[in-house]
Amino acid sequence: MINNYEIKIINGEERLFLYLDFKYEFANLDLKTQKRSLESAINEFIIKNHIIFKGSIVSLIVGGVLVGDLVLKQPVLSKELSVIEEITPKVVEVDKLMSIPELPKIDEIEIIYPKEEDNTNTSISKQITETIKKKAENAKNNTSVNKVVETPKVSETPKVVEQPKIVETPKVEEKKEVVDNNTYVNVKRSNGEVLKIELEEYLIGVVGAEMPALFNIEALKSQAVVSRTYTLKCLSIGKTLTDNASTQMYKSKGELQSMWGANFNSYYAKVKQAVDSTKGEYLTYNGTYIDAVYHSTSNGRTEDASNVWENSYPYLVSVESQYDSLNPTFQYELTLSYQDISNKLGMDINKDTIINILGKTIGNRVAQISIYDKTYTGVEFRNKLGLRSADFEFEKLDNGIKFKTKGYGHGVGMSQYGANGMAKNGSNYQTILKHYYKGVSISKK
Repeated sequence: MINNYEIKIINGEERLFLYLDFKYEFANLDLKTQKRSLESAINEFIIKNHIIFKGSIVSLIVGGVLVGDLVLKQPVLSKELSVIEEITPKVVEVDKLMSIPELPKIDEIEIIYPKEEDNTNTSISKQITETIKKKAENAKNNTSVNKVVETPKVSETPKVVEQPKIVETPKVEEKKEVVDNNTYVNVKRSNGEVLKIELEEYLIGVVGAEMPALFNIEALKSQAVVSRTYTLKCLSIGKTLTDNASTQMYKSKGELQSMWGANFNSYYAKVKQAVDSTKGEYLTYNGTYIDAVYHSTSNGRTEDASNVWENSYPYLVSVESQYDSLNPTFQYELTLSYQDISNKLGMDINKDTIINILGKTIGNRVAQISIYDKTYTGVEFRNKLGLRSADFEFEKLDNGIKFKTKGYGHGVGMSQYGANGMAKNGSNYQTILKHYYKGVSISKK
């Protein structure tokens, strides 16, 4: 019947174009009821499809051809709408929408009906078919006697079919077990607190406390590797780390800030760089951790470990350390009263007491010293009196004994001032380490 419709503005007035099924609409109606049934069908179609049409002229399109206009007696409104609004006409799909060509505007065309004397449906169909063919030819060849004006195309608002929204179920990420591959150390502090700290962070506090931060960066790197090796060795044998000279000195970040003052930022960055750039590196001999001992300043040569701890190590032998004299306190004098010396040695010492140095080590330190019938190693005597090193000379005075020392520390392993001197003269940290620790390898975990 009525397949589709559209509303256009013609000469300022709305006109309703209806697209009809020819075979159904005309072949099955008789002459008397044809016009009345068509008007009734149009009114029913307007109401059923809620068409807001404020005009009165209805143009009939059959097979893509305008066959005539029909004037409605009064506007027909949808019963469900009480207010007529200016809205975009709705295109109603009836079964399958036919393709609708653009039509020319027709000023005045009357509805043409078949003659009444031909009272058969076949006659009606023939007359209407002839009329449709004639009008189709006129529209195609633009030979219509009527005035034809192009009707501006009314843009149809496409019907938007809202697709159902697909809500994605958020992926539940599997919780991955976080594996911490860092090494942690426990440090027993002087106040009794036990601090658990990551190894590399701990080493910043060790290097900062053990070596002057103004030293050359290659010397600081050497200290970082030595301190890391010393720490790993302690961990491997279950030795407790402290924050004092019994193992290695350690200072927290706050303590370093107090010590360095205005230089904190630059010194901390420098020490951290030394630790970070050697991360994971340590010293081994034949595949095992070495005893990475070190000291502040040698007397020009390091000491063989056997002369200090009675144990021999192939990598802790005496080597030249030519830059130690750069330490401002390389030579040091200390005067102790006889009473003080007597208290420390547990015997009466005075100006007349006979004291003899019995020999020197390969590192040019005191090997043995005798007082009365008591003999001490140079290391024992140094430790009892609190001397800076075992390389000492003495002079008796009226009120005590003056000791002259060279270097500072036990003298075994790396000399820190010697390492700094080597670094200043172009040696990198690998060269420094292999100079002070003979036959070692720099390993990395």
